[in-house]
Amino acid sequence: MPLFTDTDGDRNRLFGWSLFLAGIAGGMLLGLWAFNGPFPAPERFADYAGVPRRLLRLAHIAAMALGVTNVLFAHELPHVSLSGGSRTLASWAMITGGLLMPVVLTVAAFEERWKYLLPLPATATLLGVTLVCVGLTGRGRAQ
Repeated sequence: MPLFTDTDGDRNRLFGWSLFLAGIAGGMLLGLWAFNGPFPAPERFADYAGVPRRLLRLAHIAAMALGVTNVLFAHELPHVSLSGGSRTLASWAMITGGLLMPVVLTVAAFEERWKYLLPLPATATLLGVTLVCVGLTGRGRAQ
């Protein structure tokens, strides 16, 4: 089945596990600087409590959490009462939020003004989760 006609959650399942993999890899890189690790942190990230380093840590955990959230979303999608269009919208909203959140946080760690784009992935994820909640109530099916 092609990934772009998915109604059973396969697209989000693959994306979620891929994002989880990216989060693990990013965490491993951050770990090289942690606790006086084998490498010193770059000067911009030397202050553990500084905003740039906090944004990188948040990007790492966002990738992990949104990866898991996409896998859970994929599990629920076959059980929600939504029209095909609403399912597709919810699926792509979850992927958009999962992709943009860690990217925007990472870029913001280098150029702080990018943090003002964070409402975009947050809104996308909110839309996806809201549609799932509506679908679980049984009120999202087109008549």
